[in-house]
Amino acid sequence: MDRELPLLELLREESPMTFARYMELCLYHPDYGYYAKAPRLGRKGDYFTSPCVHAVFGAAVATQILEIWEKLGCPQDFVIVEAGAGEGYLALDILNFLKLKGLSFPYFICEPFPANQARQEEILASHLDSVTWFRDISELESFAGVFLSNELFDSFPVHLIEMTEEGLREVYVVVEERPFEALGGLSDPKILERVAPFAESWPEGYRTEVCLAVEPYFKEIAKRLIRGAVITFDYGYSRGDYYHPDRAQGTLLCYYRHQVVENPYLAPGKMDLTSHVDFTTLKELGERYGLANLGFTQQAPFLVGLGVERLLGEISEMTFKDIEALKMLILPQGLGMSHWVLIQARGLPPDTHLRGFSLSNRLRML
Repeated sequence: MDRELPLLELLREESPMTFARYMELCLYHPDYGYYAKAPRLGRKGDYFTSPCVHAVFGAAVATQILEIWEKLGCPQDFVIVEAGAGEGYLALDILNFLKLKGLSFPYFICEPFPANQARQEEILASHLDSVTWFRDISELESFAGVFLSNELFDSFPVHLIEMTEEGLREVYVVVEERPFEALGGLSDPKILERVAPFAESWPEGYRTEVCLAVEPYFKEIAKRLIRGAVITFDYGYSRGDYYHPDRAQGTLLCYYRHQVVENPYLAPGKMDLTSHVDFTTLKELGERYGLANLGFTQQAPFLVGLGVERLLGEISEMTFKDIEALKMLILPQGLGMSHWVLIQARGLPPDTHLRGFSLSNRLRML
């Protein structure tokens, strides 16, 4: 059965709805959502991420995790928690590198979808003794270690808003034969709170996104992290750049077979819907829930600061293919400048220096 048809029926039952609710159902419905099926990564999928490019990305992340472990005093109860693990390649590359160094930490994966977990178990077959799966972060007990995500928060549902002659309005999705948009009042006062300092400069027709779902999730992370760090890789902006008047069409993107599709209503449940991350919000949430912000920079200087070229020599033959993959990870035309990393910590001094930020630490930009 075409997965879009039953999803459309469910959407009609809830119509009209905020775009955030529409995005949530399209991505996360347990039966018909985009992420309910096995991840669609790599050349045959809809998009690729850094772990798909080369194992050296995971080796570099593992190197930064080890430095955090050492600065915490090498605790025996240290664990790694990953959410949004995709097919499991980042976990595989981290565990392989740790094994190369003669180390092993328990690895927890938060994965709500059985099809995804099955694929991860297949990829991680050589490390099943180290890996434990949880359906949701709320199932985790308090832990010391690292909470890790790569392109997780960009998939959180967002509210769409638009500046009109009457002021700010929110986009609602009405579903009849097909979904279409209608403007209405703001569904949550927090939306206006987030954008109020910037909205006066927006021209009529300006459209952007506000993600409210990240706060309760981040609160759960902070509540469970006794000591250690939160490492976030994603694409996004500081809030001032995010809501700049020149970014008049927002950041919402739809991916289908490596193609950017402008219409988010074209194929509900069949394509990925994403929005850039407001990293200022993550910084503020860290401060609110007791995490020190240790560094914020682009992926390229972060990886280079960790010695990614040396690491490539440790884990590969340095073939032409390996070198080209490294370029994809660090050059501007690849992922090096579009993706950012933010590290927040508890149990480490705010002036802690991490190697990943030895070349560039732009916390002031947040």
